[in-house]
Amino acid sequence: MTSASLPDGVDAATWLADDVLLLVGGLGHRPSAKLVLSLGTAKQRVLGDAAWMELPWPDDVVGEDRHRYLLVVRIPTAEQHRATLVVGAGRGSSKFAVDELRQGALGLKTVLRRWLAPLDADTRAQVIRFLAEGEHRRSSTPVTLSRRLHLVREGLREVLPARWPSAEHALGLHVDALSAADERTFWVKGWIHEGEAAAVRLTAVAPDGQRAELLDDVVRYPRPDVGRFYAPAGGRDASSGFVCCVELPNPCPLWDGWVFELEDAEGTTFEVRAHAAISDDARVEREILEDLAHQLPGEENLFRDHALRALTALRRRHQDVPTIRRVLEVGDPPDAPRTSVIVPLYKRIDLVETQLATLADDADFQQTDLIYVLDSPEQERELLGLCGDLHELYRVPFRVAILEQHHGFAGANNAGATLARGRLLLLLNSDVLPALPGWLTMMARFYEATAGIGALGPKLLFDDDSLQHAGIYFHRAPASHVWENAHYFKGLHRSVPGANVTRTVPAVTGACLMIARSLYERFDGLRGIYVQGDYEDTDLCLRLLEAGFENWYLAECELYHLEGQSYDLAARLRNGRYNSWLHTHLWNDAITDVMA
Repeated sequence: MTSASLPDGVDAATWLADDVLLLVGGLGHRPSAKLVLSLGTAKQRVLGDAAWMELPWPDDVVGEDRHRYLLVVRIPTAEQHRATLVVGAGRGSSKFAVDELRQGALGLKTVLRRWLAPLDADTRAQVIRFLAEGEHRRSSTPVTLSRRLHLVREGLREVLPARWPSAEHALGLHVDALSAADERTFWVKGWIHEGEAAAVRLTAVAPDGQRAELLDDVVRYPRPDVGRFYAPAGGRDASSGFVCCVELPNPCPLWDGWVFELEDAEGTTFEVRAHAAISDDARVEREILEDLAHQLPGEENLFRDHALRALTALRRRHQDVPTIRRVLEVGDPPDAPRTSVIVPLYKRIDLVETQLATLADDADFQQTDLIYVLDSPEQERELLGLCGDLHELYRVPFRVAILEQHHGFAGANNAGATLARGRLLLLLNSDVLPALPGWLTMMARFYEATAGIGALGPKLLFDDDSLQHAGIYFHRAPASHVWENAHYFKGLHRSVPGANVTRTVPAVTGACLMIARSLYERFDGLRGIYVQGDYEDTDLCLRLLEAGFENWYLAECELYHLEGQSYDLAARLRNGRYNSWLHTHLWNDAITDVMA
């Protein structure tokens, strides 16, 4: 069976990727756990770990004392032309020139059909799992490798019967949606309807052959529609719906080709195929957050064990400082200002003109470093088209930074901070408008005169002169374990005595927050672990308190805050459910101490 162009001991060679070689053959010794790469000199060096597994000999081969093997190894492409594989050690080793193996290599489908498909079902399953794991998964061409592994999976796996939902069969499974948080982390939701025998196994099979057992981890919830559908067939009256986070040992960059297997206690097994995974970040995030409504009151396993892992993976891709595509100077911004004001823009770029109109008569802003950070880069052309006219009208110098992609409130502020020229930073929402000129100087003077200060916030008013913010404290509703942000005196008139006392407070809002730039950098700015734009500010304030700084509310300084003008209320409530849980998860003990 050995190809004439391959060395003795190698029955077949094929490439799973440009740098991943697969060999099938038989040797007079076991393959070594180490693989040596020779570069044509007396000196050899260890290339890395080679993975191998023993294969059974065909039934018609008798009396063989050799070892039949499947060996996979990653060999850097730049070294392949002069490399020799040394399998084994000492006199029992075998040497294979990589060029010779390349010349005799066959197509993957041929190797699967001729050498691996005839193996028994259990061995084929072992081969699939063996190739889905190991050091070779660090290939320089991971997409190619995953596609080849998908061919391996489809060519070797034992296909289970397919079953569509039917009221004639009480046992049913459906995957409503599969979402990719990243290449290793997936969010799955669907339903299981069990017959008289309970389900004992639910397995997710990735396109590249990786497997994940789900049944013990899924969070179940009621699905009355499923119960009604299966009413004629009977079955177990349990919570049919399920959601869970699936984490794979290795990345799988293929979104299509997922299979889910279900087995019950009587041994009935079948499989269903899922639609291609959702990969758009906004849709994935929305899927996860909407599914949190299925968490039972008083419990948190869906948040802690599933959503936290999935959303952390989703946001991990954006944790670095966002890439700034371009920066435009409008007017003549100062080179050495006291304060840099950072204003994130998301969707509502019309608010720029409203804000500039209120700053036009404030002399402070001729010497202030005003930076607008566009977090919806698809509006670049529209915003830049406005800038010249806005400067002509209002004569306020400013800069505009365009992000490469959407990064959220934390990312936009952190990007602006990298451009800041002032020794103080003011984080400012685009829907915050000053009541009178001179407010920025008032805040800066107070900040610089106050020892040990961390963050500083002013009084913020609604447009009817009622209070929106006079410092932040933390509130926990009866029978709830979650702390929520609350604003002192919110909804009362601006003249209420308690709101007119400058004092230390647990936290201040990021809608208008002053902090020393050196301090902001020391604490790495706002953390991008929250969704969209809640709790990043109090998270920073709690980190400041933990380090021994004090946060202050400045009652004499007043601004108006239109609040949430670019933030859909339904989305804010949905996101807040997760953000408040995460904030509590991280800070429960500290908040308890602060509020004591």
